[in-house]
Amino acid sequence: MRFVLPFIFVVLALGTLPSCKRIEAKLQRLAEQSGVTPKPPSPTPEEPALTPEEQAIEKKLQETALLAAAAPVPEIPAGPAFELNKSSVVSILGYHDFKDRGGSPMLIAEPKFRAQMQAIKDSKIPVISFSEMMAWKRGEKNIPEEAIVITMDDGWEGVHTYAYPVLREFGFPFTIYLYKNYIGGAGRSMSWEQIKEMMQHGCEVGSHSVSHASLKTPPKNLKTDADKQQWVLRELKDSREFLEQNLHIKCLSFAYPYGSFDDAIMETGLQIGYESLVTVNGQKVSWDTPNGKLGRYIVHGDNDINFKLATSFRGRGDVGSNKFLVADAKNDQGEQLIQFKPKPDAVITDRRPLIEADLKKIGTIMPESIKLRIAGLGTVPVDYDPATMVVRFQFPYKLRREDCALSLSFQRDATQPPEVVSWRFKIDLESAYMPPP
Repeated sequence: MRFVLPFIFVVLALGTLPSCKRIEAKLQRLAEQSGVTPKPPSPTPEEPALTPEEQAIEKKLQETALLAAAAPVPEIPAGPAFELNKSSVVSILGYHDFKDRGGSPMLIAEPKFRAQMQAIKDSKIPVISFSEMMAWKRGEKNIPEEAIVITMDDGWEGVHTYAYPVLREFGFPFTIYLYKNYIGGAGRSMSWEQIKEMMQHGCEVGSHSVSHASLKTPPKNLKTDADKQQWVLRELKDSREFLEQNLHIKCLSFAYPYGSFDDAIMETGLQIGYESLVTVNGQKVSWDTPNGKLGRYIVHGDNDINFKLATSFRGRGDVGSNKFLVADAKNDQGEQLIQFKPKPDAVITDRRPLIEADLKKIGTIMPESIKLRIAGLGTVPVDYDPATMVVRFQFPYKLRREDCALSLSFQRDATQPPEVVSWRFKIDLESAYMPPP
């Protein structure tokens, strides 16, 4: 009997099958006769009927589940992790004033500046903004292996008149460092309107102090160290706040006047909020260069030494290896090397002039190396007569501007760097429009 009862309970547990109804009844009678009455299973409580709102929700959930099962979420491969390239090298160029011709250590002629910018473009070394360089130093982005940054100090009007049109034409970003006491159009300084115009076309602004005095040489009337430190603080802080208030920018960079500073001055600048401070030390910027002493190559208007050093990168010859000739260059016999038509600085009335450059006294020339570039037109096709060694270009239309700047480059042989000569002439538009007498 002890073997029958477990069997009975097992069968009863399976008694829900419809085909076992008679067996279930018989087993039930046997169990009752034996005195064992198993407790019937508890009835399953019935679920309350769903309201219409609950039915709508249930239907939506079922549809969503079916859709999720039919369209599994695809696996998206993880992108490569950002890796900062710390091996890049940046060369910062520093300029000051510009004019139409001539040159001095702190003043460069527009044709020469244009030739330098053309050399950079031809070298294919990217010109990046100062802020891009600092984003790289913060570890936020990568920059090219070799790059150039262009800066200009003081705020001379010549920057807007001569350099800005060239930079805008080439699409090069640049930074100007302004000092508080020389802004607003007084003398030969730029006006606020000129500065704001340039800011709309690739120009960033940094501070160059209040007075442009050497920060290591405080005014003589300051006797105590505390007074001298307060003066340095004002030169750094007031100039930044002045620019921020008038230009509505965040001024994060400072250029030491005359490149004069020490560690205490540098630390003060960093503590009051400058992210970078630039010097006049001719050194390239690497990722680990201290932000308080970023080197710059100050480009002089009377020689190309610093420009060549700045544009010489690892294993690459300097992009400034072009030999720049002045328009009135002479040979050893005192003869004019190149004869131009129209002559340099001439004023003509022909609005569709014929351009000529006689290269006979240069010597051997590689005809395929000759390039003539005209401001506003770019590189133009020329006719070259090997017999006379004269380069010609006829303007296809009448000029509407009074100033025309040209740049001619050529090579004497394949082993020599290109030589570049620039000149300009003017058109008397008023006379050109007058009827002949």
